[in-house]
Amino acid sequence: MTDRSRPAAGATPGLRVPLVRAEPAAYVLAFGPHGERREALTTAQLMSLVVDAAGELGFVLSAPPRPS
Repeated sequence: MTDRSRPAAGATPGLRVPLVRAEPAAYVLAFGPHGERREALTTAQLMSLVVDAAGELGFVLSAPPRPS
């Protein structure tokens, strides 16, 4: 049994929300103690959240340069 109250080794402590892929370009986040509140996100919305969270942690995310 996994202890969900503590982050896994090497993980950054913080809010953890289960994420499920719903379609190729959509995800569902499950909020609440038992995942009772669900919210659909597009891939673009999810990436925006990831970039914002990374910025709050002091990381800068960028895409690799495109080949010429």
